[in-house]
Amino acid sequence: MVRLLTQSLKIITIAALTLMVAGAGVWAFRYATEAARPADAGAPVMVSVFEGQSDAEVADELQAQGLIKSRMLFQGQLRLSGGSLVPGTYTLRKGMSVPQIVDSITGAAPAEEVTGTTSNAPESFDITIPEGWRVEQIAEEYQRLGGEGGAEAFLQAVQDIDRSQFDFLADVPADESLEGYLFPDTYRFSGTNPTANVATMLTNFGNKYTPEMRQRTAEMGLTISQVLTIASLVEREAQLPEERPTIADVYLSRWEQGWRLDADPTVQYVLGTPQDWWPKLTGDDLFVDSPYNTYQNDGLPPGPIANPGFASIQAVLFPNDTPYMYFVAMGDSGEHAFAVTAEEQQANVDKYLNNPDGGQ
Repeated sequence: MVRLLTQSLKIITIAALTLMVAGAGVWAFRYATEAARPADAGAPVMVSVFEGQSDAEVADELQAQGLIKSRMLFQGQLRLSGGSLVPGTYTLRKGMSVPQIVDSITGAAPAEEVTGTTSNAPESFDITIPEGWRVEQIAEEYQRLGGEGGAEAFLQAVQDIDRSQFDFLADVPADESLEGYLFPDTYRFSGTNPTANVATMLTNFGNKYTPEMRQRTAEMGLTISQVLTIASLVEREAQLPEERPTIADVYLSRWEQGWRLDADPTVQYVLGTPQDWWPKLTGDDLFVDSPYNTYQNDGLPPGPIANPGFASIQAVLFPNDTPYMYFVAMGDSGEHAFAVTAEEQQANVDKYLNNPDGGQ
């Protein structure tokens, strides 16, 4: 009986060892396959490692950026290397092997392969993006709050972000701006990784633009880009929340009937400068040569002219049903006078724009 028990224990032990060896073999095969993957000239990706950050958190970031396929392989290689994470900002490339990535962010790689930096930028900071800002204004705020690389780095990150991560960008040409998609909100930004910040804003947009909103977009026969383009006009025109759905209806009606939109914000978008991104217009400004000028071109502008908030997007998806085709600002009150006919519109213009007393 004892002999039988001893033999059984031997068999179990051998089986366990066999499984362990097999498991190690699988690990070695997977690791060797991953390690042998050559680095190509993939797009550069900025990755920041912060003081006190765990290897699991870094692995999550690398995986989110498409730099690694397996967290386990990365963490295993990190332990195997005997190195530790070195805080800094690194330029990595898609196509790098896991050992190459580990060597880079632990300081084991040759100096020319590592771009970890010591920066005066804050590790992170809170930033509030108001509705209706254009991309350049967001970039300037990033710079004002101490973001590494300043406005230029943020704008470059907007241009270079991997758009394939976000399905709602499928109908946006690669050479077009992401104006309209950087959702206005309060964020916790990295002080050293503008690419991660842009990804955060786009992810937030994807969450805010719900499946129900996507369904409504399709029901209206629109694309997300078209909705955002009209919503950006609403955002720049409307000052009173209750007017948003009516202003949206006017723009939709004019577009559907083949009228020019005659939207002042599209001209401001063309003429804006760092000194004044939304300048006051003159009559001559309405003739500026640009595809964005809706006084001179039919249809919608090429894309959004600002980043609209949720209320303006909802106003386009669920506009008021009105007969109005025109509107004009009622002085500085924030209100608009709406009109059905050109004659009514001209009367409102004479009353509120051509009368110094604002019709009083």
